[in-house]
Amino acid sequence: MNQEQSCPEGFVVHVYEREFHYSMEKISSVWQRLQRRETFTKGQLFPYRVEFAATSQEGEFLPGELNIHHGPFLGVHGAVGEVTDSYRSLEYFYGSYVMSFRLVRPVCLEFFREGSALKLKLKVYVRPWFQPIWRLCNFILWSGFRLSL
Repeated sequence: MNQEQSCPEGFVVHVYEREFHYSMEKISSVWQRLQRRETFTKGQLFPYRVEFAATSQEGEFLPGELNIHHGPFLGVHGAVGEVTDSYRSLEYFYGSYVMSFRLVRPVCLEFFREGSALKLKLKVYVRPWFQPIWRLCNFILWSGFRLSL
């Protein structure tokens, strides 16, 4: 289902990667929560919201399922990609943006389960001058992610 566009002129590819370590006992429950819609639909800070084009806003993700994360300066819509016991992807559609469509265009978010580690990889197209700010924003955002699971 990969509908990825090529990197637009004036942008560069930026890949942010992060790894979180858990005990072997905890990684299974963390991974299970990461595979469920309600993990993302409940507890979002107003005015941000996550919605799924599904009959329920709860339950396990299905490949191809449409969703959107939205709020001020945020409109990232896409489809759940592959879902396995150790991998899940979310492929963003053309038109998705963070801050502005002229600044950051998300491409794909991937989660990997490797032993007791949870790895994430976020690929975006970003204006070159904004890369250091984008990197810092991701560090701050994803630092709280470990605690939310």
